[in-house]
Amino acid sequence: MEDAEVLVWLADQDQRDKALERLCDEIAGMLLVPEHVVDRIVGHGPVTGQHLLDLSNQTSASQMACAVALARRLTCTGAIMLTDRSTNKVVYAALVDSPVVYPSRNQAIPTDHPLSRIAPRQQICRESFWSTPWGARHPYYLNATAREKRTYGVLAERDLWNCEALHLNTPGFGDDGRPCTTLTCPCGFDGSVTGWPCPQCSKPYCPRCNRCDCERREALEGRCTKCFLHLPRRSLVNGVCSDCR
Repeated sequence: MEDAEVLVWLADQDQRDKALERLCDEIAGMLLVPEHVVDRIVGHGPVTGQHLLDLSNQTSASQMACAVALARRLTCTGAIMLTDRSTNKVVYAALVDSPVVYPSRNQAIPTDHPLSRIAPRQQICRESFWSTPWGARHPYYLNATAREKRTYGVLAERDLWNCEALHLNTPGFGDDGRPCTTLTCPCGFDGSVTGWPCPQCSKPYCPRCNRCDCERREALEGRCTKCFLHLPRRSLVNGVCSDCR
C-alpha cells in the first residue's frame, strides 16, 4: 500500500486504535525480522511454538515482532501467542484470518487450558481450545513450548502437526455444538453469528462490536449523579435527570 491507501484503510476500520497497533506491528515484523531468517528457522513448516522462541533468540527484534513475522507462515486460521507464566496472562497474540474466538493482550489464560499448566522447557502438541471471559469457546490445536518466564504457542484450527488421530471438532468436519443465528446490530452488522450467547440476556455477541444486548443497553444508559437511578443517557443533562434538576 501507498501512504494514502494506508490512511484510507485505517479510516474505514471500526476499531482504529487496534487497527493502527496491528499495522505498526506488521511493519515492525517486516523490517526487523528478515524473511531469509524466517525461512531458515521454519523451513517447510508447519510453524511451532519452538520456532517463535528460536526466532526471538536469533534476531534483534522484539518477541511481538517475531510473532507477527511468524504469523505470516501460519497456513490456517489461528494465532501466534506469548503468555506470561508469572501472571498467567496473554502478553501478545498475532492473529491470522480473523478467528471467531481469540486470545487478546492481558487476557487471563482459561483455568482449564493446557498453557496454564505447562512447565519450563516442556513442549506440548495436542487438541485444545480458547475461550473468552464471557463464555465464548472455540476448538483449536495447540503447539507450545515454555521457558521460565514465558510460553510460546501456536493456536491453529487445523491439526498442522498431526498430533491427534481423530479430528471430531475440526471446523468444516463436524458440528461443535455452538448455536448459529442471525443478528442485526445497531453498529451496522447484519448477518449470521456462530457462538455461545450471553448467559444473562441469551443474545449473541456481535462479531463487529463484540457486544450483546446487555452491553448495548448499558452503553445507552447513564446514572443520575444525584438520585443514582439508571436512565436513558439522552434524558440526562450534565449527568442529572429531570426529577433532580
